[in-house]
Amino acid sequence: MTTHPQNIEPQKTVRWWQFALIGVMIMMFILFAAGLGRDTKFIPSPLIGKAAFNFDLKRLGAEKQIKLSDYKGKIVVLNFWASWCVTCREEHHILLESSKALQPSGKVQFIGVNSKDTDKAAFGFMDKRGHFPYPSVIDRQGRMALEYGVYGMPETFFINKNGVIAAKHIGALTHKILADKLKQAEAVQ
Repeated sequence: MTTHPQNIEPQKTVRWWQFALIGVMIMMFILFAAGLGRDTKFIPSPLIGKAAFNFDLKRLGAEKQIKLSDYKGKIVVLNFWASWCVTCREEHHILLESSKALQPSGKVQFIGVNSKDTDKAAFGFMDKRGHFPYPSVIDRQGRMALEYGVYGMPETFFINKNGVIAAKHIGALTHKILADKLKQAEAVQ
C-alpha cells in the first residue's frame, strides 16, 4: 500500500525568530511590571553620604555673606528656588510654616538658594507670597546649583549636624516629606 501525498499532514516548523520574539515580549512585560512600583520622582544622588559643598554667598537683599559652615551643629534644610518656578510657589507656604515652627528650637536651620534669578524677581515673589523667615543666598549664575547637582527647581537637600548630605528631595515639599527627610538627617552620622 502506498500513501499519496495528499494524506500526509504538513509538519509544523517553529522557527528560531518565533522563540526570540516570545522571549523579548516576556522581558518587556517583566521590565514594565517592575517599573510600575517605582517612585518616578526618585532619582538617586551621588552626593548622599558626602560632605556638603561649603558655600560663601551673598545674602539676598543684604551685603552679608552666608556660609554653610556657620551652621555646623544644626540640621540644614537647603532649598533651591526661583521666582519663575511654578512648583516653588506650591511649596512656599510649607517652607514658611515649617521654618517658623522648627527654627526656634535651634536644631534646624533653613537656607534658601535663589538660583538663576534677579533680585527684583525674587523680592516680587516674596512680596506676593510672604518673605522667608530665614536667609536666602544668591546664586545668579547657577554655579552652586551645579555643585549640588540640581537640574530643576525646587530641589531640597537635608544636611546633618556634621555637614553631610543625608537626603534630597526633588519637587514640592509637603509637611510629611519634610518630616521624613528631617528624620533621615537626624539618623545619618
